Amino acid sequence: LFSAQDLETAVRKNLNIIQLIWNDGKYNMVEFQEEMKYERSSGVDFGSVDYVKYAEAFGAKGMRVTNQEELENAIKKGYEIQGPVVIDIPVNYKDNVKLSTNMLPGAFN
Repeated sequence: LFSAQDLETAVRKNLNIIQLIWNDGKYNMVEFQEEMKYERSSGVDFGSVDYVKYAEAFGAKGMRVTNQEELENAIKKGYEIQGPVVIDIPVNYKDNVKLSTNMLPGAFN
């Protein structure tokens, strides 16, 4: 949702861009940093957003995928479409905090 103005520009300029949305229904990159720094999160849940309709509302092509094969096919199809394409990919980021332990010390302080 941070990139709505970029999608509008891509549609207006008819740019051939494929945007992948890793969708978990929240601002997870913010959430896991809040949890690491403050041991809680706040204001990061926004629930279910239909990114196919979101893309179409801007005039872009929207697609939703649920597995690797669908993703590969959507990207191939996206290359054939004139104008921007948004691909919605459901994800689960439950291990982000564990993964972040490999980052530089103090990265989120």
